[in-house]
Amino acid sequence: MLYAIGRIIKFAGQDFWRNIWLSVITITILVMALFSVNFLIVFKLIAGNVIDAVHNKIDVSIYFSTAATAGEVNNVKSSLDKLADVKEIKLVSPEEALERFKTEHADEPDILESLGQLEGNPLGASLVIKAKTLDGYSKIIEEVNKPEYQKIIQDKNFDDHKTIIGRINNITKKVETAGFAAIAIFVFIAVIIVFNTIKIAIYTHRGEIEIKRLVGATNWFISMPFLVEGIFFSIISCVLIVAIVYPLLGLFDPYLAKFFEGLDFSVLAYFQKNFLAIFGTQLLAAMILNVLSSGLAIGKYVRI
Repeated sequence: MLYAIGRIIKFAGQDFWRNIWLSVITITILVMALFSVNFLIVFKLIAGNVIDAVHNKIDVSIYFSTAATAGEVNNVKSSLDKLADVKEIKLVSPEEALERFKTEHADEPDILESLGQLEGNPLGASLVIKAKTLDGYSKIIEEVNKPEYQKIIQDKNFDDHKTIIGRINNITKKVETAGFAAIAIFVFIAVIIVFNTIKIAIYTHRGEIEIKRLVGATNWFISMPFLVEGIFFSIISCVLIVAIVYPLLGLFDPYLAKFFEGLDFSVLAYFQKNFLAIFGTQLLAAMILNVLSSGLAIGKYVRI
């Protein structure tokens, strides 16, 4: 059995080298298809982090009038707390608001002097609210806009980044669509090239195949070298894509880390952590693709 497997691998290797330029072209197309897949993975990671970064900056701020009592402010806070879409509510008391104002305007003596001439604290309490999802903000705004709260709410703002996130989502979807189209084109070309490479290999070995048939070789033994050759293409293309992708990730990762400063983001670390899942899946997909293409060529010309 081991002897037969060894001979199959040997024949597959001989076919690979005899048609070396076809093998190189096949592997090149496979590498381009796999590169497109990895580009999409990286792009999706970056787009996801950009959206998360923008999402983290969104909040709804409610500013109460100085006439609002602590009980009324807490009543609004309790109502918002009951909403399932609320992730976090931070209460800023009038005293804290005043201290922040003084800190922010520490270098502006005129403003601080004017503030000192006022009687009492001119600032009211405020609530800073974050939602779990972007859609949650509409429900929060709806709650805040209730008529019974309007007499104590002086101002509110919704720093709306939804438009930006919507644009990022649209760009992401368009790039993903273009990426999937590129992958489909490369996969189609790879199937055609693998099919023709195996077909040519079978044609150049037609004499040997006939001799094998005459000496009683089974269809399995005749066809296996061509299937193994397809597996060779898959393994070599995956090794090459790892050799191409990792240096590129190492090159760009510092720039991406700097761009996402403050966030725990590293494309290189993501690929290292998910190495088997990413490249194992690509290897398996490439092997299935090549074995199917080889099988089609073998089935047509060897007549299994």
